[in-house]
Amino acid sequence: MPPYEPAESPEGHAPENELDLQRWLHLILEHRWWIIGITAGCIILAAVYSFLATPIYSATATVYVQSVSRQAVGSTNLVGPASWMEEEKFYNSQQEIIRSRPVMQEVVDRLGLQNHDCFRGAKDPARVLASMVKVEVARDSALFRITVTAPYKDDVAKWANAVAEAYAAQNLRSAMDYVEKANQEMQLKIRQMQEQYTRQQQQYSSALTKSDSYFPQNQKDILDKRIEALELKLGDVRVRENELSAQINQMEAWAASGGNPLSIPSVSQDLTVQDLSKQYNEGERELSRLLAKFTPQHPDVQKKQRELQSLKDRIASQAQIVLSSYRNQYQALRSEEANLNGELAGLKREGVNFMEGASASETMATSGTSLKKYIDLLYDKMRELDVAGNLLSNNIRIIERAEPPVAPVKPNLRMNLMLALLLGLMGSVGSLVAYQYLDTRIRSVEDIEQGLGQSLLTMIPTTTPESERSALESFQTLRTALIYASQDKVKNVILITSATPREGKSTVAVNLANILAAAGDRVLLMDCDLRRPSLHRKLKPTDHAKGLTQYMADRQARLEDYLVPKSPNLWVFYAGPIPPNPPELFSMKRFEELLSGARKDYDWVIVDSPPCLAITDAQILARHAGLVVLVAKYKSTPKPLLERTLISLQRIHAQVAGVVLNEVNTHSSYYYDYYYSNHYYYATGAEPKRLPWLLKGRGDWGGMFRHKKRERI
Repeated sequence: MPPYEPAESPEGHAPENELDLQRWLHLILEHRWWIIGITAGCIILAAVYSFLATPIYSATATVYVQSVSRQAVGSTNLVGPASWMEEEKFYNSQQEIIRSRPVMQEVVDRLGLQNHDCFRGAKDPARVLASMVKVEVARDSALFRITVTAPYKDDVAKWANAVAEAYAAQNLRSAMDYVEKANQEMQLKIRQMQEQYTRQQQQYSSALTKSDSYFPQNQKDILDKRIEALELKLGDVRVRENELSAQINQMEAWAASGGNPLSIPSVSQDLTVQDLSKQYNEGERELSRLLAKFTPQHPDVQKKQRELQSLKDRIASQAQIVLSSYRNQYQALRSEEANLNGELAGLKREGVNFMEGASASETMATSGTSLKKYIDLLYDKMRELDVAGNLLSNNIRIIERAEPPVAPVKPNLRMNLMLALLLGLMGSVGSLVAYQYLDTRIRSVEDIEQGLGQSLLTMIPTTTPESERSALESFQTLRTALIYASQDKVKNVILITSATPREGKSTVAVNLANILAAAGDRVLLMDCDLRRPSLHRKLKPTDHAKGLTQYMADRQARLEDYLVPKSPNLWVFYAGPIPPNPPELFSMKRFEELLSGARKDYDWVIVDSPPCLAITDAQILARHAGLVVLVAKYKSTPKPLLERTLISLQRIHAQVAGVVLNEVNTHSSYYYDYYYSNHYYYATGAEPKRLPWLLKGRGDWGGMFRHKKRERI
């Protein structure tokens, strides 16, 4: 016998690696109530959840954020980023500012939310409120949507409007604080200069009183011009010192608080910072594109985040460099002031020494004039700050206030039902598909012909009154297949076996013998299942009928005395009493002679045997048989066991004719209706010919087709 190999796909069936849509559609229709039940359960659970869940409401306030505030002509930029390159950074930071603790705490304090049911007992009401607030930036715009989501229909709109108002108020206060601090610094310098000017005026008056000397007019004018130039230069140096001092104080305040360095104009105007900020903005845009495609744990996303953090650290480092630069400039101005003071003192001494009798009062008058000019310059600067503060307007405007919601946003009944429908369909169909792939039972023609490499001889339907005609067609098909497989009855000893018990092999043997005898052939049906014989239960012989074991025990016995005729062409050889060692009986030469004589005297010898895997009886009988017919029960016989049976038969070189698929449910096997239920009509256009003696009457073998439940072996 050739090695066991899977057979190629028969014509008309989909290859194993292709999807058989018709089969899956039939499978879904077969298990439609499972799918409908699971889906209906999911929908019911979703409906119950939607009706019992606490409704969640949402309200949204829209604010417009202007990146640069309106200001007086000639004044410095007080609020907003320093240049267009910082706008994206500015808008991104505003989202965190809106949800920051100061804004949330102001809303809590303004509305008294610590006494609200939602916040009562909370250790940090501001954090609870922040968890309810969501900030979104409208695409390609400066509009921020502040959304508050909470299970309080009458409060969410009020809370959203309060957050927008608190954010606008805090932004305006921040700008006003900057103007106020600068104004205070100027006032302090003016008071110091006024005190110094008063002292100089007093000294000048005293000097005029005490001195009556005179020095040449030309020399005095020269010295006066030089001293005046030095005094003006010294005044400019001091003004620059004050400006640098204010900027240094602002930057040191930033360094102490850990704020955004780009909010300081002097830092944001630095070329290196601008270049780093541009790289940072480009990196954030690249990070947004990566997050649209990958999760935050993706290596590319994490790498880009590290690059952005590095750029942020470099910006902070550059800000420190700018601060150090300003400190160095301040120290240089202090040194220049000291040098100018020294040079001015030297000129004064030179004037005194050069012009004997020159009065120190003149020098004091010149110094007083310089101080007066410096004081006037500080007053001009302070007036500019006052004008800028008066004209300063908030760069936050509430465009659309939140309105009380009409309906809850959660739970969404329609969305939940749709999701439940999809989940139910996916779960039920998915479980059905998983079950089909994990189920190793024989369920289709492909399992036999492609999976096992054996031919399907026929499919026998489950016994019902409606399946009588289909059953008769199936056994006629089996008879035709055996005629071809036996080479026109040359191999006429047919062994009927199965992989496991209760597969229906005895029923198949009885009905096969009937159908062969009905065609006019001489048939001998032998019950060689000496473990659990069943032909006597099915065929109801007389009490005095003898069997195989009795024949083997009596060497003088004649075979004709042990055969029971059931029809003109059918004889039955029953098993007889159960022996202690059936394999020994089948190995006897007398049994081989029995089969040899039967092979010559009868056209067909049908041998019913025990299961092949359970015991060795069937394997011993297979050596004497011409063909072996395996019986597999539909949706019951495990394919691995049937495959193991084929391997065991292959080892003894038994010729397997094919597989009979028994107990096929015509409603669950989509192959059956086409091949058997309608085949006769398509071929002849008439009712199939019935054999009344086969299918009717008490004690006949075909009568079992009319039973609701086939007797199992």
